[in-house]
Amino acid sequence: MRQRKRHSFHHPSPIAFFSSVRVRLTLWYLVTITIILFLTGWSLYGYQTHLNDNALDNLVETQLYQDVQPATNVYKQALLDGQSLASQRIKLSTNEVVLLLRSDRSILDRRGSLTSSAIEQLQARVGSSQAVFNITMPQTHTHSWGWWWSGTDEYRFLVVPILNKDTRIAILVIGLPRQGQGLLPSTWVPHGIILLLISFIGGYWVAGRALRPVRMITQMANEINATDLRRRLHLKRRDEFGALAATFDQMLVRLEAAFKRQTQFTADASHELRTPLTIIDLEINRALTQMHTPEEYRQVLEQIQAENEHMSYIVNSLLTLARADTGQIVLHQEEVDLSDIALASVERLLALARESQVTVSTGKLPELLVSGDPQYLSRMLMNLVENAIKYTSGVGTRVHVDLACEQGLWGVIRVQDDGPGIAEEHLPYLFDRFYRVDKARSHNQKGQSETKPAREMPGGTGLGLAITQWIVQAHGGSIRVESKIGAGTVFEVRLPLLKQEAI
Repeated sequence: MRQRKRHSFHHPSPIAFFSSVRVRLTLWYLVTITIILFLTGWSLYGYQTHLNDNALDNLVETQLYQDVQPATNVYKQALLDGQSLASQRIKLSTNEVVLLLRSDRSILDRRGSLTSSAIEQLQARVGSSQAVFNITMPQTHTHSWGWWWSGTDEYRFLVVPILNKDTRIAILVIGLPRQGQGLLPSTWVPHGIILLLISFIGGYWVAGRALRPVRMITQMANEINATDLRRRLHLKRRDEFGALAATFDQMLVRLEAAFKRQTQFTADASHELRTPLTIIDLEINRALTQMHTPEEYRQVLEQIQAENEHMSYIVNSLLTLARADTGQIVLHQEEVDLSDIALASVERLLALARESQVTVSTGKLPELLVSGDPQYLSRMLMNLVENAIKYTSGVGTRVHVDLACEQGLWGVIRVQDDGPGIAEEHLPYLFDRFYRVDKARSHNQKGQSETKPAREMPGGTGLGLAITQWIVQAHGGSIRVESKIGAGTVFEVRLPLLKQEAI
């Protein structure tokens, strides 16, 4: 029985925790904000203790009288014009409440955090002779200094009638909280400016020290160019910047590998095209510089045609891969039976197998329905079978193709040969473009007729398996290879079956 693997969870040490840039910035700003809040609270509390109730009421009343006149004008004009009162814009002070009543004390409009009980108290007090009074209301808002003050929400209200030619058309009630109005701007504005300046200087200094590694990373990154990707940052830090530098180094490793692959790809493509072009040029010069019989001219033309076919194969393969990389190839999905694809591919390659003295056999070919493009699926399987025939020729005698259903969800295609096999060190790179196990062999094997059109033989272009892998992956499948020197090779393709095939 397979034992369940235990997962070990790594708990960061206290040193690593406090080395975090985020923690250090948080602690510094926490200290700065704490000092600011303490100084602000101390200043406000000291000033508030010097204000008595009468002075506070006078300050509130002054603010109420300043706010009531603009509100009265707005409401009066809206009532006379028959406009919606709720849509009128009235400039209010912080935490200011407004209640507009009819002469019968019914509500016309309300602004601010007025509760139902507060409205009932105000309606009851409007009928009295007092124009200014205090009412204690349930707390419905939170002061920015609520942790400092523990008093109740006591509001001071001003009642003003709205008249039109000595006729009262409405009653305006406006109120402000008493505790907040004693804090004069002349006191807290200078303190606030000084504290903000201290906060800015301290924050700027802290951020500059914390972000100093970023400038170093930027400077070093600017010194790295596309022609020298061997440079690394190697920033020895245990915080987020160290992780960023390590990630950047890993990215450079991947870019360097990709750049090398691109350079190698360009060199290989140029080499593959240069060889047939050289042969064509030599054949043409030979035909032009000497007189030949018609049969010899025919051989020259056949050789040129063979090389042209080989170049066409390379160009078409490169075009297919390029279009696949950019997503320009659209697969025409339809229901496809893998057994039909397998039979058709084997029949088309029987002539090549007989010529190579290789026997192609099929095992069980059950009906396996997949969703895919029959043209590309056929090309995929023919690439695998054709490669197996070519590599088996002269060494082995058999290529076997069979299908299987795995767990009712996957259709499995196996192409097995008894050829020379592939060394283990080559297996991870078989699907790379232009990768060839035996790079010394040309696309025309020794002993092959010079007048025969060239086929992709062992050591050929190295594009067939790259195209095969793309086709498999484009159909949602996977491909793998197993091989052993002297025992042959097995390619296995897994494709998802249609839902009706699942059991």
